[in-house]
Amino acid sequence: MNINVNFLLLFVVLLITFVSCESDQSTAIQVPTPAFSGTLTNQFPSNSSALSRSDSSSNLSSNTSEAISVSAQGTKMVEPDIALLNVGVEVFAETVTVARDTAAKYMDSIEQSLFKNNVNKIDVQTNRFDISPRYDYEELTVNGRRIGSQFLVGYTVTNSLTVKIRDLDKVGQIIDDSSNAGGDFTRINSITFSVDDSSSYQSELRELAIQKAIQKASHYAELTGVILGPLIFLSEDNSLASSTFENYGMRAMASAPYSTSISGGELELSLTVNVMFGIQ
Repeated sequence: MNINVNFLLLFVVLLITFVSCESDQSTAIQVPTPAFSGTLTNQFPSNSSALSRSDSSSNLSSNTSEAISVSAQGTKMVEPDIALLNVGVEVFAETVTVARDTAAKYMDSIEQSLFKNNVNKIDVQTNRFDISPRYDYEELTVNGRRIGSQFLVGYTVTNSLTVKIRDLDKVGQIIDDSSNAGGDFTRINSITFSVDDSSSYQSELRELAIQKAIQKASHYAELTGVILGPLIFLSEDNSLASSTFENYGMRAMASAPYSTSISGGELELSLTVNVMFGIQ
């Protein structure tokens, strides 16, 4: 009988120990490892059109660091065929009504002079109209202290046009006639020479840029002792860039004794490509 009691007590002690060990076990939560932990970079600007090519046999996409990337520019000097004239009026008066009416009168005269010189209405566009107050400042003495004060003296109305001139031989005459029409209120803000349809040069500029890119990449491969592989990326800037000549801040003088002489000179058109070649 005592043996059975002792055996029963031993069994109870073992059971309590087993339950206690199970309760001490901590619960583990496994967090899956991210599939990718590297850094992604863009090889070329996002605002450019791009052409990419992949070769499964060489697996170029798996290691783009083993590549040669270059940029090249195709350029061409051309003669401009249009002039962009920024002309307008600036009128100051004590009231808005007087300033606005005067500006409208002389701006209308300028526009009529443009049309008499065979400038098309579709080539005349308002680029600025502004009415702003003008203040003067004075110092007053109040209780022995000098205090600055401002007071309204009038209003300035500015109205200007962008005029596309297609006959470059008439640029000087158009400027003179506009100055005479606007009188002392005339403002010649700038004149810019450009090409009306620069896309006609795009194919030639693209070919020049690609030739320079291949030459540059081949030179890098030769200098580094590697063999230039196939093309894997190509991008081209979306727009053609053109250099221009500008003349700012000219205040026209009415009834000038001499005619205005304007020369268009030459422009440089350019197109940029970015390419990437694999390395064999």
